[in-house]
Amino acid sequence: MRGVAVGDVRAVSAHLFGNRYRLELLAAFAEAPEGRVNVGALAAAQGVEAAVYYPALRDLLALQMVDRVAELTRDRRRWYQRAGGDRIWEPMRELVAGLRGHFDEILGSAVNPDSGHEKVGA
Repeated sequence: MRGVAVGDVRAVSAHLFGNRYRLELLAAFAEAPEGRVNVGALAAAQGVEAAVYYPALRDLLALQMVDRVAELTRDRRRWYQRAGGDRIWEPMRELVAGLRGHFDEILGSAVNPDSGHEKVGA
């Protein structure tokens, strides 16, 4: 079995979903109160470039799991909204919470900040 850095959410995402940023994006959509996500704001919060999310976002658009929100104001930011209803997104919220719980148990409540790993969902 290959080694997995279970403390690194992106390594977990790569192993489970084949993309280092897919889990972050799925979690963002699943947990967004209004179901809307701005990829640029997500990227800034995660300390990455927005472009890292585009392949996963294109897949979600192709699967019709998210839709692009029509421009409502002069705001240049692009927003995307989850689609498909609770039949898709409620289990996704449960999956994200379950993964966080599982890896929190494995790692314990404290993760060494100098280890180069981040806590799942951090």
